[in-house]
Amino acid sequence: MDLDDWITNSNECFFINFTRPSADAPRILEEPFNPRFTYPIFGNEENIIGYKEPEIWLDFRANDGKPSLDVKFTHKFPLQNLLPDAEQIDLDNILREHLPASAFEDGDAPESDGPDATSADWKPPGEQMHSFELHGKKFEIWRTRLDHVRGKEIFENLRILVELFIEAGQPPKDDDDEERWTLFLLYEVTPLEDSSISPYTIAGFCTCYRYWIFPTKDVLRFTKSLPSPPASSNGDATTQDPDEPFNNTVNLLDTPSRERISQFVILPPYQGQSLGAKLYESIFGYLTKLPNIFQVAVEEPSEEFDKMRDYSDIVYLRKNPVFQSLTIPTELPPETMRKDAPIPRDLILGNGVNLEDLRKEVKIVPRQFNRVLEIHLYSTIPISNRNTARITRKEKSSNENDRRYYFWRLALKDRIYRQSADILEQIEAGERVEAIENAVVKVEEEYTERLEGLRVREKWNIGEVPVENGSSSRSKRKRAVVESDEDDWEDVEEEVAASSKKRRA
Repeated sequence: MDLDDWITNSNECFFINFTRPSADAPRILEEPFNPRFTYPIFGNEENIIGYKEPEIWLDFRANDGKPSLDVKFTHKFPLQNLLPDAEQIDLDNILREHLPASAFEDGDAPESDGPDATSADWKPPGEQMHSFELHGKKFEIWRTRLDHVRGKEIFENLRILVELFIEAGQPPKDDDDEERWTLFLLYEVTPLEDSSISPYTIAGFCTCYRYWIFPTKDVLRFTKSLPSPPASSNGDATTQDPDEPFNNTVNLLDTPSRERISQFVILPPYQGQSLGAKLYESIFGYLTKLPNIFQVAVEEPSEEFDKMRDYSDIVYLRKNPVFQSLTIPTELPPETMRKDAPIPRDLILGNGVNLEDLRKEVKIVPRQFNRVLEIHLYSTIPISNRNTARITRKEKSSNENDRRYYFWRLALKDRIYRQSADILEQIEAGERVEAIENAVVKVEEEYTERLEGLRVREKWNIGEVPVENGSSSRSKRKRAVVESDEDDWEDVEEEVAASSKKRRA
């Protein structure tokens, strides 16, 4: 017996498709797509052992995401006969804890209460936020909540996709505070010859969670929540009677809060078309307009999400007149250039603007704001001046753009040192300088790629770059960035650490 015949990669034999919400439920895609990850179901090796030619077909009804499952295999081999300690998976039932019960019902089972998904009048739950056309296709973005029956039902249908397409993705649990979760749904609206069928096809979705945040003076100021003393009839301020009961009920979701983008999925047939950016920008725009939201964070974004987010945030911030007006100075006060003086990062990057107030105004977390700020200011330096050979005289360089480039690198080195001080202090001074310089070079290379990507994206949006239908990056994730209230800069810290270890070796 050839053991290889009984071992199958679980990603390769797992096929996903959409079906139209009609009686015969035809599949929509000519070619199904595969999951990126199946280890949450089949283990770290992502193998199915003990079955010959297994196939898992998971179809989602296009509009409400109701799943249907079909598991096939030609033979099953009892592993205990060969490997007594091996645990054989039950391929017929292993997905039961990852899918709603409706996935295992036959076609004659009654539908849940609510609008008929097979009706042409079916609409997504909640409120339509945005509709747009992109390269001849129409899309809509809808917003609902997990404490709403239909919103929760659709998310329960789709929740397995979090595990299949987000590394270490964990969907909200049933006992989570459902009223704090918002679900955003991205749909393609496809004109159909049969007008009796719903034209909606799910293209992606995102969940967000709202956290209460401690109401410091800054939080209250930037959420416009500072209390005003009530005025008396003669115009004087009055105080409330402490014995008077409070009759107004406070909704905690309307108090100063911090919103976190939690799970974000664009399905493979819709990747590579800037739809992720459209969804992110709609969500971010909606959240930043809410007066009680102090800050919008992202939970452990992937490398690809980071790229998309950088592009979108640069476009967003460049619409802010204060941000757009930021420039790197061509000269700095001589006392700030003394060797014993701290590097004037805020003066270099802010040039008179209070950067912290600006960051809080635009509601971006410190790490991301500083990152996009550096990218933006880097773009203002002519390419021909981004050359270390031109700045050997440092702040005394004769060309003003050479001086601006020197100051920009100085600010970047300061940020790298401050955020990686614990690592850098453990190595010798010479190695420390080399590690910082290597980190600066890597960051500069990344920023150059971002600016080129932004240029390509702008051309793509006006139709000058062909659409890459269903394309998506399969590159391995290089880092996990956890947004926090502190400016951690984990990416640079890893670069410095890697440079240090390489030097020591």
